[in-house]
Amino acid sequence: VGQSPMALVDRYEPLLARRLSVDGVELGRAYVIHARNGGVGVAVLEDGELGYRLHREKFGRHFLFVELDWDVGPPHGTAIPLQRIEERPPESEEELLAWLAAREDLHRAATDAAWDVVLGRSRPGVSSPAGPSASGTR
Repeated sequence: VGQSPMALVDRYEPLLARRLSVDGVELGRAYVIHARNGGVGVAVLEDGELGYRLHREKFGRHFLFVELDWDVGPPHGTAIPLQRIEERPPESEEELLAWLAAREDLHRAATDAAWDVVLGRSRPGVSSPAGPSASGTR
């Protein structure tokens, strides 16, 4: 009998272990994130909750979309901030949409590595391009 596959929720543990502390997230700054619909987002408050405004593409339409921080909890808290982007994002929505799409391309290796961990395509604990696996903060 083979080993049972790692439970999906357990696969998030390596990402959660190296996530940036919520207290360290600065509103208006951009972050490489692991989220359902994007890999780079700008920290915002959405209905009083921490979230990340990101570029989303659906059926050929590009728009800004907010995913809430993991700490908000199921079913809406899906975004895990992994690394701060030093460059400041633009403020206009049109410029921000293009800027986020370009940053997603720049950080594709880091976001793909996070998905590889969650989907079980790589071993948890293996260092990824998103940064050191031991940030020591939560």
